[in-house]
Amino acid sequence: MFDKAQDNYRQINRYIEILSALIRELDDKQIKSVVNMGSGKGYLTFALYDYLYNVLQMDTQVVGVEYREDLVNLCEGIAKRAGFSKLNFVQGTIGDYQLDNMDLLIALHACDTATDDAIFKGIMANASLIVVAPCCHKQIRREMEKNKVNNSVSFLTKYGIFLERQAEMVTDGIRALVLEYFGYKTKVFEFISDVHTPKNILVVGIKGRVNQKRREEIKGMIRQVKSEFGISEQHLEKLLGI
Repeated sequence: MFDKAQDNYRQINRYIEILSALIRELDDKQIKSVVNMGSGKGYLTFALYDYLYNVLQMDTQVVGVEYREDLVNLCEGIAKRAGFSKLNFVQGTIGDYQLDNMDLLIALHACDTATDDAIFKGIMANASLIVVAPCCHKQIRREMEKNKVNNSVSFLTKYGIFLERQAEMVTDGIRALVLEYFGYKTKVFEFISDVHTPKNILVVGIKGRVNQKRREEIKGMIRQVKSEFGISEQHLEKLLGI
C-alpha cells in the first residue's frame, strides 16, 4: 500500500511539473478555467488547484468530473473543509458533461474511447491546453484484430503483445494528428518511468493555428493510416466528423 501511495505521489508531482512548463508556453499564460475529466479520488485535481491558486496565484475555477458518486461526494466534502471555494466536483460521464469554454482540459488514464471523449470536449470548448494520459486502447485493437490487414508490420502484430503496443501507438498517433488538424501544436512523450505505471504516455495539444493546406495533408495521413491498419473508424475522428 505504501509503494502504491509513493507511485501516485511521484506521478502527481511529475504531472504538476509538466503542466507548469506547458502553461508557460501559452501566449496568455493565464488559466482561468480547468476541467479534469475522470478525476477519481481527486489527487491530481487537488494538487493542481493548490498549485494554480496558491503558488501561481491565479484566480482559477477547477472542476473534477467523475462518474462514481461516492468519490464525488468524498472530494466535495474535502474541498469544502479545506476552504477551496473555486474547486468543485460533479457527477457524470465525460461524454455527457457540458461546457462552453475552458483554458485547460486534463484526462488522466480515461479508459479507451473516454480519452477521445475528453479530447473532443477540449477541442469543442476551444481549450488553450489539452493534456491526456491515455489508457486501454481497445477500440483500435479490435479493429486491427478483426480486419488483419497485411502490412509492413504484420510480422510483429501476429504476436499479441506487439499488436497491443502497435494499437496503442496508432491510436495515440491518430489523436495527435486530429489535434494538429484543429490547430494544436502536439507533443507525445513519457511523463514518468514505466516502473511506476505502464500507462505513462502523455498526449499534449497547445492551441495554435493551422492553414487549410496542412489540414488537407493531415486528413490524407489519417485516411492512409486507417487503410494501412484496417481501421474503419477511430472514435475521436468520428466525433469530430473529419
